[in-house]
Amino acid sequence: MPFMEGLLQRRRLTTAHQDQLLAELRGLLEKLDAAFERFGADVDPADRRALRETIEHLEELFLIVIAGEFNSGKSSFLNALLGEQILPEGVTPTTDTITLLQYGEEVSSTLRSGGLRVTTYPAEVLRQLSIVDTPGTNAVIRHHEQLTRQFIPRADLVLFTTSADRPFTESERGFLELIKEWGKKIVIVLNKIDILSPEELEQVVGFINTNSRALLGLTPEIFPVSARQAMRARQQEGEERERLWAASRFGEVEHYIVNTLDEETRVRLKLLSPLGVAQKLTGAYLGLTENRLATLREDLATLDNVERQLGLFKDDLRHDLKYYLGEIDQIFEDLAQRGNAFFDEHIRLSQLPVLMNSERLRAMFEQEVLGDLDQQIDQKVNTIVDWMVEKNLRLQQSVDEYIKRRAGQHSEKLIGSVGGSFEYNRRALLDTVGRAATEVVASYDKQAASAELADEVRSSIAATAITEVGAVGLGAIVVALAHAVWLDFTGILAATAVALGGFALLPAKKRQAKKALRERVEALRGQLRASVERQFEREVDRSVGQIRERNAPFTRFVRAQQGQLSELQQNFAEIDTALGRLRKEIEG
Repeated sequence: MPFMEGLLQRRRLTTAHQDQLLAELRGLLEKLDAAFERFGADVDPADRRALRETIEHLEELFLIVIAGEFNSGKSSFLNALLGEQILPEGVTPTTDTITLLQYGEEVSSTLRSGGLRVTTYPAEVLRQLSIVDTPGTNAVIRHHEQLTRQFIPRADLVLFTTSADRPFTESERGFLELIKEWGKKIVIVLNKIDILSPEELEQVVGFINTNSRALLGLTPEIFPVSARQAMRARQQEGEERERLWAASRFGEVEHYIVNTLDEETRVRLKLLSPLGVAQKLTGAYLGLTENRLATLREDLATLDNVERQLGLFKDDLRHDLKYYLGEIDQIFEDLAQRGNAFFDEHIRLSQLPVLMNSERLRAMFEQEVLGDLDQQIDQKVNTIVDWMVEKNLRLQQSVDEYIKRRAGQHSEKLIGSVGGSFEYNRRALLDTVGRAATEVVASYDKQAASAELADEVRSSIAATAITEVGAVGLGAIVVALAHAVWLDFTGILAATAVALGGFALLPAKKRQAKKALRERVEALRGQLRASVERQFEREVDRSVGQIRERNAPFTRFVRAQQGQLSELQQNFAEIDTALGRLRKEIEG
């Protein structure tokens, strides 16, 4: 919500060096704002508002914010400081707005939008600084605490009030941690000390001292006061006034605000305050960016591992395929051996009657040489097909399980620490990949896939040979291709022997028959082997392509986010380094 725009008196810093520091700080804040723009919708609106308001109010009057739980005496403290009952007091939450106190010749009070009340008062202390009274934290009306938390980033100095009757409560510790995160200068005011004995006061101050040092990492100034006695003192005269004023110990905190916070100190705190805001925001989003990059690095490792597994899968399948192709080679080698034995047995003079009868010779050739070749080939090819389909299914299942494991590992770990649209988009894509993989595996019909792949191998052989496939098996196609040549050859052999009557030619014909058989066997073996290998590569590429297609949206998301976040990480790291260097210069 907007605060105090145009309300606070602007002022120049006192030296050229301070102006230079301010300009450098403004540049870093604007660079951080630009990084927020690039970070996008995942920037917390409260963080963006805090940064932009910090930029807007860089050169405003020094701002002290009074914070603390309700009924800790914040309003009474301010009334005592100003010397008049300007703010309402009570034992219940009375301040339901943020009140900005600034100098004015006349007393006035105006309620602005967003819960801001601007009150002017002619107090000298307000000429050099502005004071904000915030609603109490830990109040029943939670809107009070929200208003306070939104205004803390604006503070140049926080006066945190705690009550002597319940000092440094657990909720106060939590609120002080919040203030510490913003890098604010904190001064603790222990109010209502008039209810304590000197011994009790010493114990309470020691208690606050010890706990604040443990909480904040340093010991802040602690001012024990009685705002009630200070207010009464201002209303008295003479010795009673002096007695009450001394008892209130209010002079110490008044001297700190008016005198100790001199021009140089205020300028330093004025610079350190927005610098603390910038460091808090930069550190938070640098950490968030690094968390996301770590997540993406693991995602990339997952995707790279999938790719490696796909490569190994293909290599393993090619290696195993050689074994199955070797069995097919053996079928053809056995066929050639049977053919050689057939020719040795029948192409000779003693078998002349057989040679003269081509039909009988063909029948014997089919029985003794071809035999059950078609069944052997069908059996081996079907074994290869079933093996390929089973391997494909196992690959799909293993990648499916791997992606699911990856998603499951981070379903609880990263939500909240990474968060925002990044985690939403990442989870949605992972779920999509996992769901698609599960659907593929669930719908995988091994019998149908085997039949389809076998048909593709069979069709490949048939198309090469310009042979009608019909409903015959692959082995029948191979036999048909061999049958025409081999049986034609046996017919020619018989006719040649009879026509020439040159029985001396039979040994040459035998050698010719063996050579022709070997060539045809090798041709068919190579044709079948090439067809199986070709369909094997197609099947593997199809399976791998399905996996890559499912992963593609997630892969694109990871790589795009990695590029953008790497650049943002560098920006945030550079800003963080520059802010640290600037802090050393300001504090030095």
